[in-house]
Amino acid sequence: MKFRTARRPLSVALASLLAVGALALGTTGARADVLGPMEVTPAAGTDTSGVTLTTAGPCPAEATNLIVAVKGSGFPAEGQIVVSNSPIETYGSTGTGGTVVPLTQTMRDYASTAGFTTLDGRYDFTLTCRAAFGSTTYGDFTAPIWFTSNTAYQSTAPAAATTTTLATAPVSPVVQGTAVKLTATVAPAEAAGSVRFLDGATQLGTPVAVSAGAATLTTTALAVGAHSLKAQFTPSDPAVYGSSASAALSYTVKIKPPAVVTPAKVTGTLKVGYTATCTVAFGGATSIKYLWLRDGAVISGAIARTRPLVAADYNHKTACRAIAANSTGSTTSTSAAVTVAAGPALKNVTRPSVTGTARVGYRQTARPGTWTPAATTYSYTWKRDGRTITGATRVTYYPTRADRGHLLTVTITAKRPGYAWGYATSVSRRIG
Repeated sequence: MKFRTARRPLSVALASLLAVGALALGTTGARADVLGPMEVTPAAGTDTSGVTLTTAGPCPAEATNLIVAVKGSGFPAEGQIVVSNSPIETYGSTGTGGTVVPLTQTMRDYASTAGFTTLDGRYDFTLTCRAAFGSTTYGDFTAPIWFTSNTAYQSTAPAAATTTTLATAPVSPVVQGTAVKLTATVAPAEAAGSVRFLDGATQLGTPVAVSAGAATLTTTALAVGAHSLKAQFTPSDPAVYGSSASAALSYTVKIKPPAVVTPAKVTGTLKVGYTATCTVAFGGATSIKYLWLRDGAVISGAIARTRPLVAADYNHKTACRAIAANSTGSTTSTSAAVTVAAGPALKNVTRPSVTGTARVGYRQTARPGTWTPAATTYSYTWKRDGRTITGATRVTYYPTRADRGHLLTVTITAKRPGYAWGYATSVSRRIG
């Protein structure tokens, strides 16, 4: 009699195998002892790499068989069998008794069997030492791998991700020379390492150790202009924590307001008719405006650095005010007020003269001559032989018999507000 073996589709057979494996993992007689780790070869590979597991030591003497399962994202919660119940003796061993188990498929194959496409995060292989039949197990060997992308894995835990943020105090904008405090906050707070503070590609100061999740640096070295500030975290142990950098932070430093180098002061000959100058010096100014004051009140239209002193200034206090400005702001310096003295005495240019017939009873008329600066009023003093004639103070004079035979002159007093008076005497003439 001949027996025909029925052929089942591969998918049905594989499903049956998975079911048997799952039942084997869930046996009630299992012991949960962890016997040791396994080495994954290659230590780093891809989703299509062949993987070999090597236990750190032998299974207990009672164990005759082994099963290998994998757990992780995408696989069933109870794990997926990747090596079914097999005699230990069918595998190679190491000099220390460890068992070498080559997996017959790749992680990509196992994922496809489980019905997912994305390998991500940690996956744990468990090799269980067991009896050939029944539910008795004798402990496990374990080995994790981590997929850092859908196609690449490593057998060491990837560094934990960190984040770094940057804050400044005070906030932008600031004036040149301001002490700016840069604070980098690193998460998680337990991540050890240091922070480099950067202005563009230029490092500010030296790296600062992170303490309780923060690192700070205070600098006054930021130049005038726009800056791009950043904080870069470097972990002490790159295997534990990853590096990170903050987003670039725009920061603006403005020029200092103008500084007074030499305070404002009114200089020059402080008399009517002369020119006063506002002497002042600023640092960092792009423009300077001037105002002049008389007795504390601003003089309309007087906006130049220099100002002629006029009659209205006589015996009053004058001061100047300089206002320096740049793109940041302005700075004012006001001088002390000084009293303006009278201008110099009027100077005679053309000598005074007397017209009229030089005889008793005839009118004599004084001509004041010319003066600089020009006089605005005159006064007259008539003299006989150089002596003042009482009451003779008009522009005209009529000689009397007392004048006959004597020399007659007139002295002109030239006057102008704010100036000292000027004096000049005419040529004498004898009265007949």
